[in-house]
Amino acid sequence: MIVKLIESLAYTGTIVAMLASSLAIFTFLFLNSEINYILLVLIFCGTLVIYNLDHLKDINSDKNTNPKRVNFIKDNTRLIYLITGLSMLLSLLAVYHLGIRILPIIVLPFLLGLIHRTIKNSPLFSAAYITLSWLMITVYLPAFLTDNPKNIITLSIIVAIFLFCNAYASSIRQKHYAEKYARYLLYLSLLNIVIILILRGSYIGILPASFFTTLALTNYMDDENYEVIFFDGLQLSGTVISIIFLILITL
Repeated sequence: MIVKLIESLAYTGTIVAMLASSLAIFTFLFLNSEINYILLVLIFCGTLVIYNLDHLKDINSDKNTNPKRVNFIKDNTRLIYLITGLSMLLSLLAVYHLGIRILPIIVLPFLLGLIHRTIKNSPLFSAAYITLSWLMITVYLPAFLTDNPKNIITLSIIVAIFLFCNAYASSIRQKHYAEKYARYLLYLSLLNIVIILILRGSYIGILPASFFTTLALTNYMDDENYEVIFFDGLQLSGTVISIIFLILITL
């Protein structure tokens, strides 16, 4: 029962959407700003829209690399369309409430999400633009709305490494050399921990998220559920703990 629930959360993009929202919450807290809950709705629902549209389009091409997710989508097509439709409606309402000033920031990630299928065959390029898209939504957009860009560049570098490790691991998962390249991602994640420890201050708050990413890469497996459930789940858990940790160290 629990396994089925976790799979449902993973295959509908819910875990990824929760991760995106959690990173945005961390950014708000890092900037010592009030959390904009309408923006969180946009980030959560917008992520669901992008990921589910991508998965619906890629059913045929993903049946060899992501058979469990493809089978879930085929068995729950109406549910996926319902979630996507409601998420799209809520996203539009959120954009209307936040104002057109955010459009320049959200348009690029949205367009990149729609053309993901045509450019995802290059692992490095795919991981780079996914990382950029997530940064714009989870770091730059909260900073823009709070009008508080203090230290945002340095935070972006740390979060970018965190995101790139996930995105690149996902991009190479279908390749026979996935585990080999995951080893280099592990070194990159360890470097991120070193950077955080050197910077100290509020940056220490994101240490759990980076540590959990490193943990996920330590025994990386070329397995579908390892990536979409265990890896994303660990990053989500690490980010949630980072939020709590940041609150505690800034009290």
